[in-house]
Amino acid sequence: MASAIRQRTEAVESEEYFAQLSVVFADPIRLKIVTELFHREMSPSGFRAAFGGGSLPQIAAHFQRLKNTGWLRVVRQETGGRRRGGVETFYRAPRLAIFDNETWAELPLALRSEYSWRIFGQFAERVKAAFEADTFDARKDRHFTWTPLVLDELGRRNVLRRVDGLFGTFFEEQADAKVRMSHSRVDPLEITAGLGAYDSPWQRRNRSGLLLPPAKPAEGLSEEEYSRRLSKIFKSKTNLKIVAECNLREVSPSGFAQEFAAGDVPEIARRFRLLARDGWLVKVRSESGGRRRGATETFYRATRPAIFDTRCWAQVPTAIRRRDSWRIFEQMAEQAREAMDAGTFDARSDRHLTWTPLVLDELGWIQVIKAVDSVFFATLQEQRAARHRLARSGEEPRFFTVHLTAFESAISTEIPTKL
Repeated sequence: MASAIRQRTEAVESEEYFAQLSVVFADPIRLKIVTELFHREMSPSGFRAAFGGGSLPQIAAHFQRLKNTGWLRVVRQETGGRRRGGVETFYRAPRLAIFDNETWAELPLALRSEYSWRIFGQFAERVKAAFEADTFDARKDRHFTWTPLVLDELGRRNVLRRVDGLFGTFFEEQADAKVRMSHSRVDPLEITAGLGAYDSPWQRRNRSGLLLPPAKPAEGLSEEEYSRRLSKIFKSKTNLKIVAECNLREVSPSGFAQEFAAGDVPEIARRFRLLARDGWLVKVRSESGGRRRGATETFYRATRPAIFDTRCWAQVPTAIRRRDSWRIFEQMAEQAREAMDAGTFDARSDRHLTWTPLVLDELGWIQVIKAVDSVFFATLQEQRAARHRLARSGEEPRFFTVHLTAFESAISTEIPTKL
């Protein structure tokens, strides 16, 4: 993206943007291309040498498709040397395939929830890798906190505003660091920054053990297949509307077609069947008789997100599990998992969940940590102010969780993700 968060001032309607997202999510390699080329320029041959992903003609075809749909732009061409008379074209991605709050709100709850859990699982992989490589606590000034809060609605908005602002600050600091490093020979720092701000259920926390998603998608669902599913649902506003309505209640194809004037019943029924085949919907019951005149009316509901009771981090060495930092992570993961399981995590679209790989110099790191620390203390201050307001107003309290992390990565910069 042109900036960290897509602005609604852009002349891109949501339907058009979903169609553009469907191009990126049609293949995991395309998402990888857009992400890597947001950080640096690359040619199709250079990308293939670094990341693979198929034959050179296949990679070149992905580059061309992304260029034609505005995800890539040509920045320069080179000839000579190893190119043997050929022309090597270099591209950059002007934007990331991420969601702003407005676009996120238009997604069905089932899609938001499943995507959120996958993103948290990716972040957990970064944390685990850093622990196993001994980089997580390599810097004494790293930040790793999760904080349960009791807020009023104003306090909730203020906390979210600060967390959203911090996300933008990360990209600003990385851009400044890139300029400084272009004039020096300092070694870059590979950093992972993770942010979360979401509604939590009011209940006693489950301390039966850490529950996280398995390292591989469940039931044999590959990343390629998951990308195909996302691409198909993004292609059609009707598909998004079907899943959104089925999140709220049981819906039949004929009932949907009549209520929303969405087209012929056979076509709508076909969409319902395809969404059920792809796991977005499930049949709940069938009815016949009455106005149906011998026909059978099938009702569907949206599926719940896949929250698995799989202790996939059990292989973490005992010495690591004894560390205070790992216990903090376990607690944070439990908190997120319980919110997702209770349906509060994505109940409101204006929540925040990101993990962002950054490349910084030393000054950039200092500035990032200063910004994270500032937001941490501001959230505590916001809670104190909210408690005073709640005592006067009688407003129902809101239970909220914020996690803030910044640590040295164990693996190279890959995919910054915003939901």
